[in-house]
Amino acid sequence: MRLVVAALLFATLGCSGRESSPAHRHDAGPPPRRVIGAPPRHVRALPPHAIGAEGVGPYKLGVPMAHVLSTLPSGPRMALLQIPGVLDYSIVRDEGLLVGGERQGAASFIAVVRQEIARTEDGVGVRATTATLVSKVGPALATLTVARDPNLWLGVKLPGAHFVMAAGRVIGVLLTAVAPGAAPVLAASDADAGVGGPRCDRAATTAADFSGAALGVEFVPACLGGADGVGITGELVVVAARTVGDARARRVAAAEVRGLRWAAPIEFDRGRDEIIAVAETRDDQVRVFSVIALRLDGTRLVRVADAEVYRLDEQRAAWIGASLDDLAMYLEVQVDGDVLMAGGVLVHGGRGGVRELAPLLPVTIRRRGRTTDADRTRIEAPDAGPVDARPTDAGHAGAVAPGVP
Repeated sequence: MRLVVAALLFATLGCSGRESSPAHRHDAGPPPRRVIGAPPRHVRALPPHAIGAEGVGPYKLGVPMAHVLSTLPSGPRMALLQIPGVLDYSIVRDEGLLVGGERQGAASFIAVVRQEIARTEDGVGVRATTATLVSKVGPALATLTVARDPNLWLGVKLPGAHFVMAAGRVIGVLLTAVAPGAAPVLAASDADAGVGGPRCDRAATTAADFSGAALGVEFVPACLGGADGVGITGELVVVAARTVGDARARRVAAAEVRGLRWAAPIEFDRGRDEIIAVAETRDDQVRVFSVIALRLDGTRLVRVADAEVYRLDEQRAAWIGASLDDLAMYLEVQVDGDVLMAGGVLVHGGRGGVRELAPLLPVTIRRRGRTTDADRTRIEAPDAGPVDARPTDAGHAGAVAPGVP
């Protein structure tokens, strides 16, 4: 009986093994086909991104902000960057990069605040030196109808990019669109040409031509009618005539501006400049930024505009999570018909470096059509001797703006 059971069990196991072998699986069919799924809808570009005229990497100027948001991972969300009277934007952050624009509108600026996030095709970005900017993006731009903070650098190869400087290095790049019909932009070396013809003869003008006019003042060329250069020392704006033939350089006029940060010429009439002075004052934990326009009238500097354009305090700074000392402003002033338009860049810095860059909201400044004696600024007579402009505790010579706090 045991032999019969063992034989039956052996036969059963043998048949089962043959049925499971490949040779006996005739009705199993071919193996299933391997299907490769479609790629993701959005392929995320990784830094470093390229800074160009149209945008930074995948982020383009003029694109709806909603579209910008859709290209980012699920983490970032649109937020507000708002300080009353200073900023009012919707922004999207991507590591060391910000894209901003009007609410429900298009992207109007892109800011780069970290070295590894983006650079130009020539490798220029955050931490680049002034010398590198000049060689790779330059020469520097000079716009006849724009007066600009010395800490804002623009080059001919990328006129829509403001390279924000501190201590000789780039701390951030702010890219905006160059508007059609904008004021003519020239290389600094070609700025003498003017608009539609010669502006004034400054080809042979050097710093030595103003030697003795005002001690320690570095003058920049200007077409003021009765003077050829403008410089600052402490809280004084000084204009001077350069050496011509036997006539030695001399100081023509000086005007005091409280809180003076910098001053530069700006062209209002073809071949004729006025002076833009930007001041910052601080009283009771309130920082006020003002724009003053000065015109040389004989031997007097006349104020033809004097306006408070931006105001910051701790409450306003807190709107973007900053303290008052974390913020800096670098202004630009542009001629727009018979008025001036103030703008520029706000920098939110701190111990960890720059956190945010954004364009300031534009402010219109109206010039006075006619001046009175009350508008005139006291000046020194041309024969009163040179101004002693050597550095003191109250300030230093040269139109140099301070760095980021």
